[in-house]
Amino acid sequence: MRHVFLNSLFVLSSILGITFRASAEQLVTAAIDTDNEIIYQVDLDNRSEYQTDSGWRHVIFYLSTKGDARKHPSIAACSPYDIKSEYYGFNWESNGGGFPKGTIAGNIARVACDL
Repeated sequence: MRHVFLNSLFVLSSILGITFRASAEQLVTAAIDTDNEIIYQVDLDNRSEYQTDSGWRHVIFYLSTKGDARKHPSIAACSPYDIKSEYYGFNWESNGGGFPKGTIAGNIARVACDL
């Protein structure tokens, strides 16, 4: 009887298009703003890369803060390390030199590019 029930459930879910998928997000802590107590996290599950016409490698990814379920689209340049995230107020470094290691924006860009 149990076997019949499980088969019926499987057939019904197939007909209705219901799937039971386990989903685990891979959020990585990228930077911590100790002054404002904000922990920035990069979603490694939803990254994509492209190259600009000039040959620069960019990564499109989602950025969030710990405790916030929303994720916001962002772009990281990988050499030099730079970031653009309108929601969080990160804009491309105006001098074109990128953000150094140890800065919030620089650390976020390194995680998005290198992992």
